[in-house]
Amino acid sequence: MPRTLRSRGAGSAFVISLFVLVILTVLGLALTVVTQTEMQLGANERTVNRVFYAADSGVAFATARALVTADYRATTYQIADLGTSIPGSFNIHTSPFAPILDAPCNLCEINNAGSYNQKAYRKINHALTARADRLRGTSTVVDATHRIGSMIEVQPWQSTLEAARQLYDQADPQKGAIELAQISY
Repeated sequence: MPRTLRSRGAGSAFVISLFVLVILTVLGLALTVVTQTEMQLGANERTVNRVFYAADSGVAFATARALVTADYRATTYQIADLGTSIPGSFNIHTSPFAPILDAPCNLCEINNAGSYNQKAYRKINHALTARADRLRGTSTVVDATHRIGSMIEVQPWQSTLEAARQLYDQADPQKGAIELAQISY
């Protein structure tokens, strides 16, 4: 009789160990899926941050171009993305560097003589937007896009008609001439 009890108990240890192995396998697979998802989320967040900083560099490029060369036009830059294992590049599009406020520079010592309306140097606020697209490899597939709007105040600065020309529609010269006459300095 003790022999039959022993044979019945020997099979239950095998079933219990098999059940424990199945549970551990399911837990291992679940952890693998969670880890893979977290890795993808981290890579996406890194891409989004890189595109944000690319758009921010577009604002800096446009500002430097306007300050150094007085070039207020919209431009497009292409920069290689070398900081990741997935090859790609950034296309950065900037809007015209457009003046939205032109006021007397009351802090400028050069403007002390004469009335405020006749002064050569002014305080000028410009509006600018930059959009960065991350392209995958050499294709035109866009991985991520970010747009930044910015307002830049320059003081002291001389007013120029070239900056104001960006504000009117080139297709309607009559309308543009009227607008330029209204905002001429």
